[in-house]
Amino acid sequence: MRKTAAIPAIALMLVTGCSAEAVESGSSSASAPAPAAPSAAAPSAETAAQDTEEATCLKLLETDGKGPLYNAIHRVQFGGGTSGFQGTADDARVLQEELDGIAATAPHTLALLLEGLVSPLESVAGQAADPGSAWNFNVDIWKGAVSGLLSRCAPYEASETAATYTVFPGTIARVVPAYPGYPLVVDAASLDYRVAAWYDGRLVDGRVVALAPGLYTPHDPNIPDLLAYYVPAGTAGDTARKLTVFPDSSRGGTWSGVLPGTQEPQL
Repeated sequence: MRKTAAIPAIALMLVTGCSAEAVESGSSSASAPAPAAPSAAAPSAETAAQDTEEATCLKLLETDGKGPLYNAIHRVQFGGGTSGFQGTADDARVLQEELDGIAATAPHTLALLLEGLVSPLESVAGQAADPGSAWNFNVDIWKGAVSGLLSRCAPYEASETAATYTVFPGTIARVVPAYPGYPLVVDAASLDYRVAAWYDGRLVDGRVVALAPGLYTPHDPNIPDLLAYYVPAGTAGDTARKLTVFPDSSRGGTWSGVLPGTQEPQL
């Protein structure tokens, strides 16, 4: 199996200027003007070129779950007999170029995470150049990159409208009987790694309410009535399940193939 080459980080060029000494022949060194001290408040070229974390995350997320971060997670599959890249080599190239462009102006820590996100895309490009080569990437690095980016970017995801905080009785009557054993409170650590990363650092007690298989919302110890959680705002998990439970809701914070966690009824 051919080992995939590591992807270099996208480096930002630091543009500097230098001035030549312009001392006339025969003039004394004392007559040369002293160089001006740099202003502490003046931003460096590197700082000026970088996006903020929020700006980078908004590029990655876009709206309604359609950003390149969602696209990459959706297309890279592993385990369960579906390992591989879901798309063509050209799809991988376009996505890689988009992510590389975002990484070029991202804060350093996010740029490093984006390296791991891009690694399987480069492997696809290698397959296109050498059809006999294996699709190969480090799953642990990939999952770490995905988890890190989701955790950092989740707070910048556009939320549902205020109206979606209202519990609709028709939703409860339709949904709850369809999923025996739900709703229930579970530990976030028991969930799919994507959902656990999405809620990392955002939960009051480290727990969520499972509304349906693979669909969750943050638990509030002050709201014991679990039927009160059936609103799309703040939910995350499986895309198809969310659209089944909450038709026409946002796809933000959802991904394909999110299965029930270990503390839930198994399908």
